[in-house]
Amino acid sequence: MITLGVIGVVAAMTLPVLISKYRDRQYVTGLKKAVAILDNAYRLAIFENGGSNDFGYLEAEYVPLPPEEGSGVYNKNGNYNSDMLFKAMKSHLNVIKDCGKNSEDGCFPETLKSPFRDKTWSIVHNQGNSRRFFILSDGMSIGITPALAYIDVNGLKGPNTLGIDVFQIALNENGIGWYDDGSNGTLECYTNEFTCSSWVMVNDNIDYIHCDDLNWKTKTKCK
Repeated sequence: MITLGVIGVVAAMTLPVLISKYRDRQYVTGLKKAVAILDNAYRLAIFENGGSNDFGYLEAEYVPLPPEEGSGVYNKNGNYNSDMLFKAMKSHLNVIKDCGKNSEDGCFPETLKSPFRDKTWSIVHNQGNSRRFFILSDGMSIGITPALAYIDVNGLKGPNTLGIDVFQIALNENGIGWYDDGSNGTLECYTNEFTCSSWVMVNDNIDYIHCDDLNWKTKTKCK
């Protein structure tokens, strides 16, 4: 009985850690898979377009944001341009659900959270709804514009948190890119959750949610 009790205590102490590591690994693997899929589709679309990443886009025309979104401007042609990109990439993606620009049918989380602070964002209903949302056959939710893509590696399951299961990547002239190259050593993800994908792709972890002193040069994972 004593031995069983000890085993139970040890299991109770170690099981949460193992579960956490397993979930972390799922998120990291999911992001890398999504990036590979999108990068392949984007590069093929560029190749088929004669090497150009201009898929018939309209010139940006900036107009004031809707009153409910506060001050600022947005590109009113962003809707059309996102559609053009989606059409160029679609034949190279296994899309099982296309929600258009508003994600009204539930292709992407309505609200995204921060792992570090009490803040939320909505990328579904803001900036003129210029993003095109769809779901891939493996359950990943994607939102795209000509400049970037949002990836929710496990769809709507949650936690719907930037830097954990939701990431932003750049769509550059020749393929996928990042918003933090690590050149200054500091980890921008701590203050700008939309840049976390670069850390995950390079360092193969999301340890920044477990410790707050990671950096690109001397500490790339928690102890």
